[in-house]
Amino acid sequence: MKKLKIIIIIFLILLLIPIFINCFVIFSTKKQIHNINEINDTYDIGMVLGCGIKNNEPSLMLRDRLNTAISLYEKGKIKKILISGDVHENYSEIDVMYKYLINNNIPESIILIDNKGYNTSKSLDNYRNQNFDESLIIITQKYHMYRSIYIANKLDLNVIGVYSLNVRYTNQLIRDIREILARCKDFLKYLTNNWY
Repeated sequence: MKKLKIIIIIFLILLLIPIFINCFVIFSTKKQIHNINEINDTYDIGMVLGCGIKNNEPSLMLRDRLNTAISLYEKGKIKKILISGDVHENYSEIDVMYKYLINNNIPESIILIDNKGYNTSKSLDNYRNQNFDESLIIITQKYHMYRSIYIANKLDLNVIGVYSLNVRYTNQLIRDIREILARCKDFLKYLTNNWY
């Protein structure tokens, strides 16, 4: 009986740690997260984080992100659009994102490219390493925004987030579970970085 109690206590502790981390990430960033209609100022750059392509076209999620960037630009809320994504020999989020923006009347001259944005953390780290000190809007879905802003804050970036359509996508439950785990991973990553 005593062993069972110990096992239950350990299980509860292991369960509470990711809950605490996720709550911390969400509540520490939520004031920086907005819908498009809440943006009154003009920011230097809107960063669209890549999230997959299908048949050489943006996935539904990626299209929603790109459309949000287009709307922000058309409303005069961002001066430039930075597309950050993954590029392989037969797979290029960047080419697809670029083509989509051009086809939607975004001037080539205002599109910036990061073709080494393999994941959220890498995209934001690449941005920082380019010595960009401009004001930045991160553009992604709301469930993904908390971690994106958290990482940006840890990198001392001048940032807010604007989320694209707040809808449930196919396999959203799986995405939510993956994001819960990713928040824990990045929380621990940047926590341990502070120890050096």
